[in-house]
Amino acid sequence: MPLIHEFLIAPKIGFELNQIVRNNNGRINKSKSGIDYLVELDDEFFQYFSDTLKWIPNETGNRFGLNYYGLTDIYPNGASVLKKIITGWYEIFENAPNEIKLTGNYFWRDQIDKGEYEKIEVRKANLLKILSELITLCNLVEDNDDLIILHLGI
Repeated sequence: MPLIHEFLIAPKIGFELNQIVRNNNGRINKSKSGIDYLVELDDEFFQYFSDTLKWIPNETGNRFGLNYYGLTDIYPNGASVLKKIITGWYEIFENAPNEIKLTGNYFWRDQIDKGEYEKIEVRKANLLKILSELITLCNLVEDNDDLIILHLGI
């Protein structure tokens, strides 16, 4: 299973993590979990966006950014900032070719002195769909003090 960051809408009060039911492949089963909105973002895009994700206010220990591992509670004010950031990325990628090629992280294979950059390839329509779904989550939470976006890191 690829590394996935999950974003879902949860009530601010009364949601328990043990409500989440996962399929055999490790993905969240929305219907069995009682979740209406779920967005999955591949880790390679989370890392690509990571500098801008550090600007999001949250209600978890570090107060800004999304936890790479573990949970992050994003309240309405954070949802507004996340929406602006994701909308910016959406507008950038809207101008991309249909097959997007990005430069990812630098990594080494067997030789310590020789490495290369990861190549990230994605269909524009697929990436825009994910970003649009994240914007929808933000829209639902930013004006509702009873809801949060819950980010589940890898």
